[in-house]
Amino acid sequence: MMANLQWWSEDVSITMVADANPQLGPAEISTNGNFYYSGTGAVVRVKDCKNPSHTRQILYTSLRVHDSHLGDASTMKKLATAYTKAVADTDECA
Repeated sequence: MMANLQWWSEDVSITMVADANPQLGPAEISTNGNFYYSGTGAVVRVKDCKNPSHTRQILYTSLRVHDSHLGDASTMKKLATAYTKAVADTDECA
């Protein structure tokens, strides 16, 4: 498994961010539009994350599982939610 933080320009859609994460594969989008996930990956927008080093950018978390036999969409959704909440509480979101 791989976990990443990705700063993207604020004019880039989450769909484009998700498309840049090929391990995500066919994914579901959350009802609020801030979250793509599948059994093999997830991309989540970190809400209200501000960082003076990344003005006019939005922080996303991404998770990837390289073995599709291990993938489970429900588990990935829970893991990505917990990881993103933890990132929001770090210095990355000062």
